[in-house]
Amino acid sequence: MTEPGTGRDPIFETGPRLALCALLQGAEWVDFATARDMLGVSDSAISKHSRTLEEAGYLEVRKGSVGRRPRTWFRLTKTGHVAIRGHLDWLSQLRHALDAP
Repeated sequence: MTEPGTGRDPIFETGPRLALCALLQGAEWVDFATARDMLGVSDSAISKHSRTLEEAGYLEVRKGSVGRRPRTWFRLTKTGHVAIRGHLDWLSQLRHALDAP
C-alpha cells in the first residue's frame, strides 16, 4: 500500500472498495443495507470489502441496533478521506494524460 493520499492506492483497485469509499465520502454514516444496495453487491461482498478497508484504517464500523434489529454503519476515517481523494486525483491525472494529444 502506498502512503494515503499520494496517488494510486492498490486497495481501491477492487471496484466495490472504490465505490464504497466514494459513497461514504459525502456522508457521515451509511448503514450496511444502503451501502449494499447502492453498490449492487451481496452481503458477503460488502462484509469482505468493508473489513479490508477497516483493516487498512480507511473505514470505521459501528455496530448497534434499531429496535431489536442489529445494524451496522460505516464511515470513512480521516485517513480514508485522504486516501480516496488521492486515488481519485491520480485517476483524474491518468485520464488527462490519456486524453492529451
